[in-house]
Amino acid sequence: MRRLLLPLAALLLSDALLLVGHGLMLTLLPLRAEIEQFSATETGLTASTYFVGFVLSCLVTPHIVRRVGHIRTFAVLGSVFSSVVLVFHALPIFAAWLVLRFIVGFCISGLYMVIESWLNDRATRETRGTILSLYTVINLSMIIVGQQMLNFADPSGPVLFGLAAILLSLAIVPVSLTATLAPAPMQAVKLDFRRLWRLSHVGMEGAITSGLVTGAFWALGPVYARGLGLDTSQLTLFMSGAVLGGALFQLPLGRLSDRYDRRLVLYFSSLAGAGVSLLLVFLPATGNLLLLLAVLWGGAVMTMYSICLAHTSDNAEAADFVLVGSGILFLFGCSSALGAPLASLFMLLLGPSGLFVFSAVCLLGFTLGISIRRKSHVLPVVDETEPFVPVSVTSPVIFELDPRTEETEIAPDLEPSASAENEPRLQEEEGADVNNER
Repeated sequence: MRRLLLPLAALLLSDALLLVGHGLMLTLLPLRAEIEQFSATETGLTASTYFVGFVLSCLVTPHIVRRVGHIRTFAVLGSVFSSVVLVFHALPIFAAWLVLRFIVGFCISGLYMVIESWLNDRATRETRGTILSLYTVINLSMIIVGQQMLNFADPSGPVLFGLAAILLSLAIVPVSLTATLAPAPMQAVKLDFRRLWRLSHVGMEGAITSGLVTGAFWALGPVYARGLGLDTSQLTLFMSGAVLGGALFQLPLGRLSDRYDRRLVLYFSSLAGAGVSLLLVFLPATGNLLLLLAVLWGGAVMTMYSICLAHTSDNAEAADFVLVGSGILFLFGCSSALGAPLASLFMLLLGPSGLFVFSAVCLLGFTLGISIRRKSHVLPVVDETEPFVPVSVTSPVIFELDPRTEETEIAPDLEPSASAENEPRLQEEEGADVNNER
């Protein structure tokens, strides 16, 4: 383990500092928007521009890296990110925040891509799974640490923005000073949603549902907590509880989906998420009960993305895994951009609890979709599946780190020819009732 981590120490340190600063901003920005008296709709729209920037960066960043290299790209995006963080406090104006949050989304997505491309270049077939697991643990734990730093100062003042800017600036230092050679330029992402739909209806629908619900939660969760009258420490515990639930339940639910049909796991998981959402609407939850519900909600909802990805990948060739993962991620990002403004309409009509009414509606709609598929197509008790591997919602490059991906086929798989070559096989499978495998 030591020999594995030493060459990656600088990169992982930069990742940890980056995620602490980003984790702080994830909760601080919606809270500050509420303090500045932004409406729920305005807060949701600023979050939407974040996800638009995130998705666009997935397409643009590879070209930037190809032009100037990994280290310069990381330094530029990190510098812009840390500078923009300070502008949020100086310009608490809705129009300005739309632009600023778009830039933040673009920067963090590009930084993810640089880090993950670098990790993938250093990984071998034997170490790929270990590196992916360690990277996922760092991301989730550092986001929780960043959220807890919200208690260090008054959210209405400049201190927390300054602290986030310092952390983001320091994240540039380890990567810039590393003596390790930077990897070769990353490949541009290719998408084929038509093929993705043929591989798995449920996987695509689940990615969209997950994006709608979690996008709304990240944007409006702090507003909901404030509406309950929670102070800053209680609010951060509530938000961190959801992330912790996603981290704790991801592997157990993933392993369960290895043994039984993943669609059944998604069905009961989304049904549980809808149930917890309704409890958060109707139950006057406070203190430990609210924290427990946050953990359970995160465990049910924030695990859906990885299981949807695994289910879609089960129906694809190993050579298509990066293409499949990229498509699922883009659907997740685009639906996340829609989730926040849609949920804000529910909050406008129903008050703070409207956030979880929206969550329940989306999740129940997804369970209904799975039920319809089950009625039309018999679900087997046990699937022929690949072992579940937890994957963070970061950038398309993360899928290259998955040990199920053939190392020698990563670059060619992004070309459209791979899809074309596999088209006859898909048509033959459809003739043999391939819908049973969706």
